[in-house]
Amino acid sequence: MVERSRRNNFVKRFRARYFTLFLFIFALSSTPARAKDQINVVYASISGLFLACWTAQEAGSFSKENLDVNLVYIQSATTAMQALLSGEASIILAGGEPVVESNLRGGDAVFVAGISVVPAVHFLALPEIRSIADLRGKPVGVTRFGSSTDFAMRQVLRKNGLEPIRDVPIIQFVSGHRALAAALASRQIHAATIAPPNSLRAEKAGAKLIVDLAKEGVYFPYSSIISTRSYLRKNRTAATAFLRGYSEGLKRMVNDKPFAMAVLRKYMREQDPEILETTYKYAVDFIVKVPYQKKEGIAEILRQSQSPEARSAKPEDFMDESIVRELEQKGLYR
Repeated sequence: MVERSRRNNFVKRFRARYFTLFLFIFALSSTPARAKDQINVVYASISGLFLACWTAQEAGSFSKENLDVNLVYIQSATTAMQALLSGEASIILAGGEPVVESNLRGGDAVFVAGISVVPAVHFLALPEIRSIADLRGKPVGVTRFGSSTDFAMRQVLRKNGLEPIRDVPIIQFVSGHRALAAALASRQIHAATIAPPNSLRAEKAGAKLIVDLAKEGVYFPYSSIISTRSYLRKNRTAATAFLRGYSEGLKRMVNDKPFAMAVLRKYMREQDPEILETTYKYAVDFIVKVPYQKKEGIAEILRQSQSPEARSAKPEDFMDESIVRELEQKGLYR
């Protein structure tokens, strides 16, 4: 009789726990899933440096982080910055000079992470140009004034005793690096700062490498992940999710070359195997795996800036590394 009573009590407790578990599962299933955070992300050029982000999008890495990412191509970092500051974009992938200059005028933009932290371009010139000094009085090309190619061009000229514009005319080719390669091939300009794969096109047309800026030991936020302080304050969860998704895309890019090459073909609209291979190598070589920004690169922009406020500014004033640091501490980049 005592044994029967014990069995009855056990059955009652089991039914009670089962019923509680059933209610819990029912509550979970009846609660609507949290809507995905929608963010507009702008990239400022068709470049292999954005392959990790493109791969994250195509692999569903952002979606897994509960993000609905709308990737938008807006040519030029300056125009992308306008989209960011107007609130039309939450995050942009672009060169760093507009971040610094807009902040010196009271803007809210901030470096969140680095993509390429060196001037990832080649300084190419016509065959008769034997040194930078030979460019005096001869036109050279950049993509846009204020762009990373413009900064790199001016840096090389000044380093060799030539004042941009005064000593060497600079022409902008707003159609991008391919237009620069074509202008060099047609001898409209005598030199240009061009990133792969278009540097390969220029070399095939007869141009030669004068300076490989990536090996000069000079830092520059050539391509960065940028947002605003106000967006990070209000949407830190979404910003963190974006960095997680981006890093997963980077890992997939490195570890799954066939998939990454297919992504390149789609976003670059390119079928030439040599061009695609060159672009993939460029991405793997220059995209930093732990995406910290380099203070030295920001300091270089401040040194070159014409703004009086740049004299007293510090690189830290333009950076928020807290999300990258948090993700690193959690082991994301191992």
